[in-house]
Amino acid sequence: MKRNKIVGYGELLLRLTPSNHSQLIDQATSLNLSFGGSESNIISNLSNLGHNTKMITSFPNNSLGKSANRFLRSFGVNTDDIIFRNGRIGTYFIEHGASLRSSKIIYDRLDSCFSKEKVDDKVWNNIFNNCSYFVLSGITPSLSKECQDNVLRSVKIAKSNKVKIVFDLNFRRNLWNEKEAFDFVSKIINDVDILIGNTGSISDIFGYKYKSSNNFLELENTTKDACEFISKDFSFDLIALTIRNQINATYNQLGGLIKVDGKYFNGKSFEIDIIDRIGGGDAFSSGIIHSLIKGYNSQEIINFSNSCFALTQTIKGDINYFDEEDILEFGSDNYSGHIKR
Repeated sequence: MKRNKIVGYGELLLRLTPSNHSQLIDQATSLNLSFGGSESNIISNLSNLGHNTKMITSFPNNSLGKSANRFLRSFGVNTDDIIFRNGRIGTYFIEHGASLRSSKIIYDRLDSCFSKEKVDDKVWNNIFNNCSYFVLSGITPSLSKECQDNVLRSVKIAKSNKVKIVFDLNFRRNLWNEKEAFDFVSKIINDVDILIGNTGSISDIFGYKYKSSNNFLELENTTKDACEFISKDFSFDLIALTIRNQINATYNQLGGLIKVDGKYFNGKSFEIDIIDRIGGGDAFSSGIIHSLIKGYNSQEIINFSNSCFALTQTIKGDINYFDEEDILEFGSDNYSGHIKR
């Protein structure tokens, strides 16, 4: 397979989860430690699928930072340009939902190392040499003025090096409000080649109005409408949107669609029991990028990406640990849950 360098810029956080999967944080007496973050999840997934990847981030110069760095390297991610400095690592706590009770995330990431780091233009110019894709999300600019400045400069330099910009809208109302998100995203949206998100993020940032539904076909139609809405003002090589029919916290119907050259392609949807709610959208994004690099046709792209989305939600953690063969097999109707012998 041709080795394409894919670069991500974002914060890898310390993830803390009650050791008992069904406990509230109030009840927990012990927490499991791992790492996760939107851009780093995508980069780790792509590295796991055999791609040449690099992550740009910042860690504290202590055992937590070194552990986070080893976590990325365990997937084969190049961490040579990661910056170590005095400070703290951003942290989030995940409380898994059950039945009608929603999952909940608590952020503790104010003034983290990453949020205070300024990446020099010389670093960006060197990084984007022979780079194919640059992965960003709306989470990073919500963290600080320094992060916003890094994103603006990196996008400009990436475009000058003819690098494709992949941007996941990823609106987080716990980090900034709708106007702040719109004002910033408007500065880079015309440089984005591949836009990723969902109906909710288009609504939150760009003001798209829609009615919620628990019918997957209706959600699919609404997602197409959201695609049309965003396409009126902006042009992209590809738009990819996830669709989640949340029947309850632990049973969802998952799917997605893409728009390429004015045409829509819907993939197979999957009804699954959710083991871990986090990381599904990032798996979908990595599926899109992997499929484009592999030269899949449009229908194959959305089929593969939907399979990544659903399969990742059947295991614990943020990362899609499955290889291409596993994902293709899952998407080929061979997913009934029988024992493989």
